[in-house]
Amino acid sequence: MLTRADFQAASTHWLGCIHGDTARATFRIYPPRQTIAIMSEIPEQVVLLSDTGEHIGVADKALVHTTDTALHLAFSCHVYNADGQVLVTRRALSKLTWPGVWTNSFCGHPAPGEDMAAAIIRRAKHELGITISDVQLVLPDFRYRAVDSSGIVENEICPVYRAVTADNAAPNADEVAEFEWVDPQSLRSAVSATPFAFSPWLGWQLEQLNEN
Repeated sequence: MLTRADFQAASTHWLGCIHGDTARATFRIYPPRQTIAIMSEIPEQVVLLSDTGEHIGVADKALVHTTDTALHLAFSCHVYNADGQVLVTRRALSKLTWPGVWTNSFCGHPAPGEDMAAAIIRRAKHELGITISDVQLVLPDFRYRAVDSSGIVENEICPVYRAVTADNAAPNADEVAEFEWVDPQSLRSAVSATPFAFSPWLGWQLEQLNEN
C-alpha cells in the first residue's frame, strides 16, 4: 500500500494519477519522462472574465479564439536589455491570428490559479528561451478587442509589463519567426509610419505608455 511518506518522496520527481472510478481507484506513479508526456497532453486553459474583470470560468485556449471570442485574461511583456533596447518579435507564420506581423516581446495567458509573475517568467522561457527579472506592471488596465483579417477575434483584459534580461534570445520557432533589439523611440516611429506591419495591441500599448 502506498503511504503518505511514499507519495511525498515520489511527488517531487514523479507524477501520480488516479485510474478508475473512485470506488476502485488505483494510484500509479509515473517516471519523469512519462510525466512530461502526460502533462503535454493536458490542454492549455485560459481564465474567462466578466465585463467587469471578475473570473467566471475557464476555457481551452485552443477553442476560445473564434469569431466571437469570450473576454479572457492575458498579459503582454516588453523586455529590455542593459543597453536600453527593447526586444520586438515577428509572430510565426503558423499563428492563428496576425501571423507574420511584428509585435512586443511576447504575450501569453496565465493558467487558472497561476500567479501572473510566474506566468510571465514561464512564457519568456517558452517563447524566447530567456530568463527575465525586474518584472514591473506598467499598464494595469490595458484592455483591447481586435479582429484579424481572418475574422478571428482577440478579446482580452491584458495588463502590460516590462522586464529585463541579460540573455541572448533563442526563440521557439512555433511562436517567433524573427526578433530584433531596437531603440524604443525607433520602434515608436516605425509603428507610427507603418502600423499595418505591427500588431494592433502593440500600437495601442505604445500610445498609452507614451501618455504615462
